[in-house]
Amino acid sequence: MSKKPFFTGPFAPMCECYVTQKRASGLDYNQQAKLLRLFDNFCKGYEIEDYRITKEIALTWCKKRPNEADATRYGRVGEMQRFAQYLCQQGYPSYLLPALPKCGEQHVPYIFSVDELRSIFERLDTLVPTNLSPNRHLTMPLLFRMLYGCGLRISEVLALLKSDVDLKDGLLHIRHGKNDRERIVPMSATLIEECQKYMRVVHKNTTDSIPFFYTKEWSSYSKTAIGDFFRGILWDVGIPYRGKQLGPRVHDIRHTFCCHNIQKWAETGVPVYSKLLILSRYLGHSSISSTQYYLRLTAHVFPHIRDVCEKELGGMYAPFSLAMESEEVQDG
Repeated sequence: MSKKPFFTGPFAPMCECYVTQKRASGLDYNQQAKLLRLFDNFCKGYEIEDYRITKEIALTWCKKRPNEADATRYGRVGEMQRFAQYLCQQGYPSYLLPALPKCGEQHVPYIFSVDELRSIFERLDTLVPTNLSPNRHLTMPLLFRMLYGCGLRISEVLALLKSDVDLKDGLLHIRHGKNDRERIVPMSATLIEECQKYMRVVHKNTTDSIPFFYTKEWSSYSKTAIGDFFRGILWDVGIPYRGKQLGPRVHDIRHTFCCHNIQKWAETGVPVYSKLLILSRYLGHSSISSTQYYLRLTAHVFPHIRDVCEKELGGMYAPFSLAMESEEVQDG
């Protein structure tokens, strides 16, 4: 018996090519493919010519559904937008939304200065063990250095097992990134050295299946616990916590990693846009459009490199809302 095709709507051939291309680049693209199938099935009710998404189709698909969560709407509309961009690239002009729908209350990224990061790490290095957290003086300094040094999501760091940290080759195996994407992330020589010190003390008699950062109960830390701890560190170093949607949050360390790298490239004459695909893979983004956001954010935070970013972005550069517009909006 032949296998039933995954896509059965009017865009099926292009959907298959699009998903195949995404997976060939190393992405799982399972959840996104399901969203695309929903859109393809939705289009069965329209007359489709030359694989073109019309304005009518796009705006109708964009409408909020009864009892639909903002994040759900943002996800399905965003996938249609990326597919429409692909169709345009393939020679099938399709309508592109001027902006994606807002996803509820959106976080305004906080970009730490070098001095602020130095204060945070210096405070982390003064931690002492407690009865509740006997390894925190070793765990927390390394955990936050890994967040900044590798630009990881906090969920990815907390999901690391001992076996995922390859000190021989200096690699982190991220098995469950966002949307279950898997990737390999290299570490700097300094971070490898810090991991080696940590491993010798904290993992002297542990198995490979134990969390790399584990609690007194041998389990992973929760994101909430790390967030609460981080707010305490911010208080200690005099960085005000401005509220739930204003932060700073732990995830802002990832944003800072991106902006600091783009700033360094721009200041040293490295072609920034040519580095974006590498940065996109490093971050585990499903689309380079999510990474392009950081070009504009960096230009806003560091005005002296605005001319470089304007040149790199060309016509795409424009005033923008500081609220997150990319897939990062749903990361915590």
